[in-house]
Amino acid sequence: MKKMAILVITLLGVFYHSLVMASFTQYSSDEINFMHRAYLKHNPDITINEVRTRLYENQFLLQQAALKTPAIIKRQSAVGFSTQYHVERYLKNLFDSQLVISTQSSPIKLETYDNQWLKHTLGPYPKNGQYVQSAIKKMQQFDLTPLLYNAINLYEFVDSLSMQVRFKLHKGDSELFKSELIKKRQFNIAFSKAKPILAKQNIDIVHLYEIAKGDILRPSIQSWLGINTMMHMQSPVLEKLEKQVNKNEIKAFYQANKSQFKFLSHVKAHGAQFAHRANAVGFRTLAGNKTLKQALVISGKQDIYAQYNSELNRKNKSSWVVQLAFTTKENTISPVIRTPSGEWVVIHSYEHQFEYFSPEDETVRYQATKAIAKQKAVQQYEDTWLKWQNKTGVIL
Repeated sequence: MKKMAILVITLLGVFYHSLVMASFTQYSSDEINFMHRAYLKHNPDITINEVRTRLYENQFLLQQAALKTPAIIKRQSAVGFSTQYHVERYLKNLFDSQLVISTQSSPIKLETYDNQWLKHTLGPYPKNGQYVQSAIKKMQQFDLTPLLYNAINLYEFVDSLSMQVRFKLHKGDSELFKSELIKKRQFNIAFSKAKPILAKQNIDIVHLYEIAKGDILRPSIQSWLGINTMMHMQSPVLEKLEKQVNKNEIKAFYQANKSQFKFLSHVKAHGAQFAHRANAVGFRTLAGNKTLKQALVISGKQDIYAQYNSELNRKNKSSWVVQLAFTTKENTISPVIRTPSGEWVVIHSYEHQFEYFSPEDETVRYQATKAIAKQKAVQQYEDTWLKWQNKTGVIL
């Protein structure tokens, strides 16, 4: 077991270093085939060439991140798990699905790490989520290497966890702490056993580590570069390109995409409102057999659109019933609909008229600016990606 610990410490040291950035890596056909089998479990139609392209594009993305946004390589979000944590989960799942490995080991005693130990050792959770140096030094004194088989102290272990998990640990959630310890230990055991098995298949485990990191960070890096959208991720690239869009570009975009700026400007409508749903249902049945306008006459109900002479435009859309007329399908009688005030309405919307926003309208400016910047970001990305392929000699 001591030899395994030394092996894990040595190799994980290489892994942690590779988080910063590695030079170009040439993947072997065995490594690509290995990942193809893994991807097939989630995408049965993916081809070998698609896998090969993805792996090299991920490598390209990691190098772009190292140059332009290196912080993202260590952690995608201040509140989330570290990239190292995600990589280990990715590789553990990969080993479980592609290799026959047992992570069972001799029992370990975790009774020491109870509720009181956690509270005493970690202390109160920092209000801003950032540890002060005194707290860091205190945690660094606790060596977890004997438990986890890689050189790691308590601070390094806790720091890799998400803000939510760290908060729970500070509150004394010892079962969660033990669960995370076991996950880490099992990964290290699986890693040490996987290396010689993979080596026999001509697969470099360090390459797999890079592949895992690329797959994990791919969405975030592409979002940062402005070619994909990811929730809570801003793109400095897009923001810069948006500021560079000029009036002539917006005008040209408008002319080429005018149909995109078509909007419903006027509708005609009739409708009735009721205090009780049963009455509204009866009216809806009557309107279906006749017409809604005839139903108004027969039932003696006032037309809720009479104040507009049944002719509605966008200026009236502050009214809820007017909004309803604009969103109801043309030439249909609506179902019975409850109003925000708790009453019930049935309406008929017809003669929908459309217009186009003017090229100077704020809606046009906003949408065109976003679209033009996105086009430029995609073009920049494709140009840089192609230059990288040429420079590295990768033929896809």
